[in-house]
Amino acid sequence: MSAVFGLLLAAASLGAVPDPTRPDHYTAASGVAAGPLVLDSTLSGGPVPLAILNGRLLRQGERVGPYQLTVVGSGWVMLRNGAKTLRLVIGGSTPEGGAK
Repeated sequence: MSAVFGLLLAAASLGAVPDPTRPDHYTAASGVAAGPLVLDSTLSGGPVPLAILNGRLLRQGERVGPYQLTVVGSGWVMLRNGAKTLRLVIGGSTPEGGAK
């Protein structure tokens, strides 16, 4: 497991990393979040929490569109844009404290 995390961490420092779970026909938009945000995967057990949103690998603190990735959990993330907070889960999203 630590070898896999090491590879992900090394790849993250080099820039964009293709998501191995993404279908071959999928094409991600450029760095701007157009349309709904989709959480594809998270890796929260290491020293640098990582998430894949809309096919893009992000570290905690990085931005996707107008949102900043503030927290990475196991299968979920929190995003913030000013006073607006979103909680994304793999397979769906909900506003902070709201219903799906």
